[in-house]
Amino acid sequence: MNRQPWKCSLGWGLSVCAALVLSGAAGAEYASDFEGLDASPAGTLLTGQDAYYLPPDTDSVDWYAYTYDGNVLQIVDNPCGGAQFVGGTGPGDGTFYARAQRDSEWGGGVWMVTYDVTGQYLGAPPSADNIGSFSAQPFPGSASYIQLLNWTDPDTAEEWNARYIPYDAGGTQFAPPYASAGPEWEGLPINHWYRIRTWIDFDLNRITQVSLTDLATGETFTAQPDGWYLEGGEAGGFPTPTGFRFFAGSGTVEGNSAVFDNIIIAPPCPGDLDGDGTVNTADLLSLLASWGTPCGDVDGNGDTNTADLLDLLANWGDCP
Repeated sequence: MNRQPWKCSLGWGLSVCAALVLSGAAGAEYASDFEGLDASPAGTLLTGQDAYYLPPDTDSVDWYAYTYDGNVLQIVDNPCGGAQFVGGTGPGDGTFYARAQRDSEWGGGVWMVTYDVTGQYLGAPPSADNIGSFSAQPFPGSASYIQLLNWTDPDTAEEWNARYIPYDAGGTQFAPPYASAGPEWEGLPINHWYRIRTWIDFDLNRITQVSLTDLATGETFTAQPDGWYLEGGEAGGFPTPTGFRFFAGSGTVEGNSAVFDNIIIAPPCPGDLDGDGTVNTADLLSLLASWGTPCGDVDGNGDTNTADLLDLLANWGDCP
């Protein structure tokens, strides 16, 4: 495998090839590139590693930590990845789904959730919805939402949509086909990595901005959705989340797989590429190692260049 050197440096990008668990760090709650986990081509149990656990649903099976090299899910290298990722596959026995959860206190004000994600199908078409999701937890019961991966056409299972399940102003959860940020978020090829960012304003109880970056090309699409609320709608009234959950599977068809890499849940801070609450030398080195790729992008245009370097230097020091 011919991995380019910058592949070990993540955009918004955690320190080179190292997993970071940042609970308690100033201005940040959690960040990981999953490099510190025990992983294998066949998958090593994620439950019990880095405080991940199987949620107490009776219809849950585990997620696993995989190496990119030789992985059984046949997931291609993430252009902004290191050597490892996490994933779940629905067993499709009619009742069970794959889940992994981690407790993580989210503060008030504005927060940003960032992760790299793609979908995969290991069976013979047709498949069935859904592929997988990321959700703030508890859901329901907090100022939560779901970011969903579902099939563009389950009969072919070749493309997926990056949709959301928010609430409207009155507090009613969006129903199928759920919420789309635009046509650029539809018909995404499976086994192709994208970076999704979601800005959340807990004071407004809203999702205020979302962006999607193709990690192979750097093409980026940003939207400010109108009327996407967290649980409780415009009135709010729910506490901030206390964790998050990865999910995979349709419940009826075996082989729907969702995989994630490079997650950061933290208040937004331009230039803080590793999510540790400080813009410092580690972030500078990460940006320089990602030059000319989408991986160290600070200003959200899908490229790492002089503008990003200037933004990073202008925000040097502790995040607000």
